[in-house]
Amino acid sequence: MTDSQIIEFLNSKNYDLRISHNARWIDQKCTPDVTWSIADFVLNYVDNVKETFTVKDIWTSEYAKLTIAETYSKPDTDEATAESEYDKVFSQPLAMFCYAGILEDISETSRHLYKITNREVLEYIARNDVFALRFLYNYIEKVIRDSGLCGKFEDFFNHQDKTHFKILKDSFIQFYHDYTPVKKDYEPKRIFTKVLNPLAFKNGKKGTERGNLSPNRIIKADMMYNRDNFRDVYRDKPKEISRQEWLILHPEFDVRNGYFEQMMSSAKRLLRSYISTTRQNLSELTQFIDGQTDTAPATQIHHIFPKNEFPEIMHYLENLIALTPNQHYGYAHPNNNTQVVDVEAQKILLIAKTYSIKSNIENENEETIFSFENLLYVLSIGWDDGDVLDIEENNYNDVLHSITYHYQAV
Repeated sequence: MTDSQIIEFLNSKNYDLRISHNARWIDQKCTPDVTWSIADFVLNYVDNVKETFTVKDIWTSEYAKLTIAETYSKPDTDEATAESEYDKVFSQPLAMFCYAGILEDISETSRHLYKITNREVLEYIARNDVFALRFLYNYIEKVIRDSGLCGKFEDFFNHQDKTHFKILKDSFIQFYHDYTPVKKDYEPKRIFTKVLNPLAFKNGKKGTERGNLSPNRIIKADMMYNRDNFRDVYRDKPKEISRQEWLILHPEFDVRNGYFEQMMSSAKRLLRSYISTTRQNLSELTQFIDGQTDTAPATQIHHIFPKNEFPEIMHYLENLIALTPNQHYGYAHPNNNTQVVDVEAQKILLIAKTYSIKSNIENENEETIFSFENLLYVLSIGWDDGDVLDIEENNYNDVLHSITYHYQAV
């Protein structure tokens, strides 16, 4: 499903809160990372257990147990305290999916029993947190428009000051008082953040931070339930110390490996699907190796920068490349040694990936799955070089020059 099809789906619904009076159309835990993760858990449960499910079915599922404690920095799902800890994290996105028309509550009692009504939309959200974020800001925008609230948000985005921020926030709280069962200020204040910031991100504007007007425009990291900022993690790391050594020396940093493992699995599935549907299963590398015409199916997904050395980018599509078995085990990993990365091969892999990203982003007939900004971030981490982040948007020539220059010096 494409972005335009998501918008088409949303446009087919009427989300007017003045009619539904539903205060749970979105909630505090409906962040991009949580929304993506819960969608992924639901699909896995439905595919492997049964078609109907409760909130507790999802959080106690085997798949959720694999990553949930690390992902959300909370107790294991089997612990006695889990129910109160996980109720909101799991129930709030499910309630949002239900209001959006992705799930249906088929229970005749107060105990919610869900089934999927639009699998394609749920699969779109479950690709990764980027797609979940795209869904969120388009969904929020449609609900706001249907509910007659667009004017106040537009005024704020046009006038980014404290006065218009207060007008918008007060209007939002009053709207909840007027049209939902919520009559106190606490809940709408919390929900306001989850509504405003995705819209601010989409529009490249300031939003809200700690209840006030944010000092800067909203970025993706501002909206995450678990806000890992690896620029902060590695800010003071000397170049002669590896990332792994630095993390051992600074255990206060929570890298959330479980979350990244879940994201990585999802990214690999998405890349395989993309290669299958748009590239006829051809490798992203073949044309860049002299004298080789390996047309075998690209069944291998390779990390250009190894995941054990660079866990923070293990799940980035821009760090994954689809290869044939021979390319993977004979070229990317010489002599079948997966513990060794050939530096010259890494250079060619990055060049090939850059062209693949450029092709996807510039092709209007393809769904965009890559990000130029993410490509720069992957390079900055893999090379431990923040200067690459200053490359101008969509300047692929500068990226290719940077790759060539970097590996000349290696």
